[in-house]
Amino acid sequence: MDVAQDSSSEGFVVNWFKEEGDTVRSGQLLLEVQFDKVSIEIDAPTDGVLVKILVPQGEVVRPGQPLCMIEEEKKAGELVSTGGASHASQSTGGPTGSQGEKAEAATQGRGRTELRSTPAARRLARELGIPLEEVRGSGPGGRITEADVRTHAANATSSKVATDVRRERLSPAQRATGQRMLESLRTAAQYTLGRQVNVTALVKLREELKRSGSPVTLSDLYHRAVIMALLEHPRLQSRLEGDEVFIPSGVNLGFAVARGEDLLVPVIRDAHKLSLEELAAARRRLTGAALEGRVEREELTGGTFTVTNLGPYGVDFFTPVINPPEPAILGVGRIVRQLVLDEDVRVAPFITLSLTVDHRVVNGAPASVFLTRVAELLAAPEDLISNG
Repeated sequence: MDVAQDSSSEGFVVNWFKEEGDTVRSGQLLLEVQFDKVSIEIDAPTDGVLVKILVPQGEVVRPGQPLCMIEEEKKAGELVSTGGASHASQSTGGPTGSQGEKAEAATQGRGRTELRSTPAARRLARELGIPLEEVRGSGPGGRITEADVRTHAANATSSKVATDVRRERLSPAQRATGQRMLESLRTAAQYTLGRQVNVTALVKLREELKRSGSPVTLSDLYHRAVIMALLEHPRLQSRLEGDEVFIPSGVNLGFAVARGEDLLVPVIRDAHKLSLEELAAARRRLTGAALEGRVEREELTGGTFTVTNLGPYGVDFFTPVINPPEPAILGVGRIVRQLVLDEDVRVAPFITLSLTVDHRVVNGAPASVFLTRVAELLAAPEDLISNG
């Protein structure tokens, strides 16, 4: 299994399944690393002894960075890293030098950002669940000792107040999503348009499809309406690079999926080429893969427009944040029954659409036209199936 990550990617060691001094076998699960939203399991590339863990659990790791040292029976040192060869392993190139020299070379490979600590300190920190980056080292050069870990644990216990507070570490996916959204708000001139839509006909269509055994859901109908509107107004999915705007001819539709505290955005590629039933099948497959943690990295990239539906969570209106480098995102709220006054007074189901747009790419008028077209397709949904 090759790890083909961008050289600028940054991940975290999620878990080590072996400790220093443990015997390992070739192909045996060694550790788990997470890049962005993709979890990667790394196997031991050889039989031997895990003599040194270079990147402890929770620390940042980059492609090509050594992770550990495995000593083979013939005393050949080998570095395991996150990029390069099969099982993400990379050899140091020969069984020369003493074990101390190999360890020194491995340490140098980690760069200047290494968090220095003794094996006893790392072992105790794992047992107590204490991130080493929170411990102040008192040893030579700031090296963290076992005594430092115990002191930190004692101070943390004594500082507790009457109400206990549970501390949770952000997952790599949460960190990546947060960083992208913050960057989105910093770099894009975002504004949001809202519109209510009477979905009486849409709800009726969904019920008819359900009775006929069709797997199509309201989400698929929302997606279909967006795709059709984007084909008519493609600038809403254009990409800004410098002073140029690149407008795609097709649609790669992203849709938000919540997996616990993580937010994933799988992408249905060439969604404009799919029938309504094929669109529903693609949405079900990608949703299942995302929820089960087996979605591929390439299935989370390349989107041209994103739809996020918070209706199932009881939300009426919200301000979605653009998923860069896309120029817009559509939010869908819950179905709410409201009074309608035309020839008489009646109750009808409504949803609220929230369209956030990058003003650098699309002004208010064309964005409003696009939102109106989506609303029209949802209010009179015959075209959603006739064109499928």
